[in-house]
Amino acid sequence: MTSPKSDLYPVAIIGGGPVGLCLSILLSLRGIEHVLFERHPDTSIHPKSCGINQRTLEIFRILGIEGEVYAHCCPPDIAGRTAWYTSLGPRGKEITSRDAWGLGEYEEEYKKHSPSHYAILPQIRLEPILKKRAVQLNPSGVYYGCEVINHNQAKDYVTLIIRRHDSTEHHVEARFVLAADGGRSMTDRLGVPWLGERNILDMVSVHFKAPLRSLHPDPRNFMTWFISPEMGGSMKTGFLYQIGPWPHEPPKEEWVFCCAMTANDPENFDQENIIKRLRNTLKIEDLPVEVRSFTHWFVDARYAERYRVNRVILVGDAAHKIPPWGALGMNTGIQDAQNLVWKLDLTLKDEKRYDALLNTYEVERQPIGRRVAISSLHNMRSHAGCMDVALGLSPNKSVEDNMQSIAPAFDASHPDHAARRAEIERAQQILDLEFKAPGAEVGWFYPSVDTKNEGGKLHDGQLLPNGELNTAVYVPTTIPGHHVPHVWLQKDGRTCSVLDLIPLSKMLLLSRQPGWDALGDERVQYELIGHGGWQDMNDEWAKVSRVSESAAVLLRPDGIVAWRGQRQGLTSEAWKEIIDSVLHVRHAGSS
Repeated sequence: MTSPKSDLYPVAIIGGGPVGLCLSILLSLRGIEHVLFERHPDTSIHPKSCGINQRTLEIFRILGIEGEVYAHCCPPDIAGRTAWYTSLGPRGKEITSRDAWGLGEYEEEYKKHSPSHYAILPQIRLEPILKKRAVQLNPSGVYYGCEVINHNQAKDYVTLIIRRHDSTEHHVEARFVLAADGGRSMTDRLGVPWLGERNILDMVSVHFKAPLRSLHPDPRNFMTWFISPEMGGSMKTGFLYQIGPWPHEPPKEEWVFCCAMTANDPENFDQENIIKRLRNTLKIEDLPVEVRSFTHWFVDARYAERYRVNRVILVGDAAHKIPPWGALGMNTGIQDAQNLVWKLDLTLKDEKRYDALLNTYEVERQPIGRRVAISSLHNMRSHAGCMDVALGLSPNKSVEDNMQSIAPAFDASHPDHAARRAEIERAQQILDLEFKAPGAEVGWFYPSVDTKNEGGKLHDGQLLPNGELNTAVYVPTTIPGHHVPHVWLQKDGRTCSVLDLIPLSKMLLLSRQPGWDALGDERVQYELIGHGGWQDMNDEWAKVSRVSESAAVLLRPDGIVAWRGQRQGLTSEAWKEIIDSVLHVRHAGSS
């Protein structure tokens, strides 16, 4: 690959993980010249993130990779189950199991939320798909083995100092820099404070090959959580999940095992130690284990105080570090990218008019990063705080006491059996936030967009009376700030979701009566539902849009409802003012 050009790029991206690659693809699809630098020589070698929720798959649909992700992802007979065991050995017992992630008993509910379905695909297999697409669209602008070691901000551009794998250095200038480097350097270099909690747990994980499926009592479970009375409970025992490759081939099956370090572990906890812990947890003698990778990491629940410092914008893990319990970290980062790029597109075309729009990226996404960090940390603590408590286990108890406490859960003749099973069921209801939380996955919204307070206190039920997000359900609505509800449409033999109509770089107006296009404005594309336009296949749009037939709904390029209202009395000039308002246009002479 040749050296990057020395002239001024519109955009430079730091980081070639999932978020950086998605940024690159979204920019390329809009024809925005850019360059990406990743310090590693290639894509990830450790599985990391696995769960991809519906909002992220909708973005992959735009990127043109949704089908390829589905072709490689975990099959549905595995992807929708999780369980808790004492161990997998001869004396191991299943504590409980459940459906999860939009499959099993939740499948029909989740199908209503989106044209896309939840997928499980480890990052080591997702990143090559993203990289291939990014390079296909920008063959001379994606660089691996190039580390950004410093930067300088000027009034109109940023200079990046790049060190290549051969230790040579050069400079690259860009009007805007998108830092998606996982917060390893740029966030701190900018002097942006981190809020929240750090170093909450000291964790280790190992990616390995082993013939485990045939030894698992229920190989349908994608993820298995272990709660051993001998080891004092959940976090010390660890959890296990299978990562394919799929279709399943027994000689090639791969797994990841994670556990928290304890006070009794050696300071230099290494690969040998984690294999010992794995064997002790599984209780399967003579299990052959081939280690592929091993990593040591800390659980953080942090979010950056600011997402933008002049011409440098933080995205993904550079803006928030989210515990993996709930699989919202990578998803939140990719959804950051979707929020940002269309705003950046307009800003690059006319910086003075649209710079205020670009500032709304932080206004809208920073609260999401904060909420997700806090809720994911709650998920993590709920395993010990709910499941262990339900079983009567504690790391402060002796092994004998823990064994006595857990015994009633498995003995139907024990007088405490019914009460213990009821406690386990109540614990699972609390853990719904991790395993069945469509409100958190697809129901998040941007309150700042609802300038007329059309949502009131409850936003059609997406908020609870205490003001918290209702994570248990997704409520489709067209209140400004919410994601447009999914419905299936048909026209001229083509079937698509309403989401598929949204253009990359224009607003979309959806109406059920003709005539709106007479208002003009080149920033808006008009589509008619009914009256000779798109046909609502299941008569859903009138119900979920919650507006009268004479009203229309205006969408942003990221699928967020920007405005809704009536046509009567609306002039072209008033319409232009509405568009200017939702795009935060700064007019000449305004401060």
